[in-house]
Amino acid sequence: MFNLFLQRLRHATDLTCVELEVFEELCRQARDIGAKKYLAREGDEIASFPVVLSGWAARYQILRNGARQITRLLLPGDAFYFDASPNGTAIEEVVTLSPCRVVTIPYSDMERTINRFPLIGEAMLQYGRMENAVQSSWIVNIGRRDALERMAHLLCETHYRLQIIDGVKDGQFHFPLTQDDLADVLGLTPVHINRKLQQLRQENLITLRSKQLTIEDLRGLQQIAGFDSAYLAPQTRPAPAYERRPVAA
Repeated sequence: MFNLFLQRLRHATDLTCVELEVFEELCRQARDIGAKKYLAREGDEIASFPVVLSGWAARYQILRNGARQITRLLLPGDAFYFDASPNGTAIEEVVTLSPCRVVTIPYSDMERTINRFPLIGEAMLQYGRMENAVQSSWIVNIGRRDALERMAHLLCETHYRLQIIDGVKDGQFHFPLTQDDLADVLGLTPVHINRKLQQLRQENLITLRSKQLTIEDLRGLQQIAGFDSAYLAPQTRPAPAYERRPVAA
């Protein structure tokens, strides 16, 4: 399977064949995990860098009343836990939303790799900036957009992020989220989610059938959302002239 996380990193920074091969080696010990399985629990010690090579997962927090707020969707090729509490423990739960293939890279291995190949560190930095930009966009989405705009913006963002890894074919992509999942992402009730999905269908903007979502009118959806993909694009600047170090035999 092609490493989709590497594809995301290549979107951020040009990597040489040597750097790609080194990173591929870090991802050899992947494992398959079923849907609705925990990848991390709040309070777990964070000593590794997990990457979702395929499938969908989510980061979330549980409120005292039992309500769930999803704070990040992890799409194929995404990594998680750039952040932790000051004592190095997980501050959120992470669960698979569909069957996933996951690899866990120890921080010590990642640190050695970045020290030898600084351009990998640059790519990781760019990816982390994109993660922060998505987080900020989600805060605005829930805080200032109405229900229809929230839904449209999430679909536009997901479409863009999946295009990076060639996950969109003729406007169609896998969309395993349930209405309960969408409610927990957008801070709405499942009934409200159903109404807004129906509205988007009736306006011939989307088709959603058997966990396959087709965007029929991307421009129209973007206009409803006020979507501008600039926050998802890597910074355009020349790559640093790092010294290439030979790989040990």
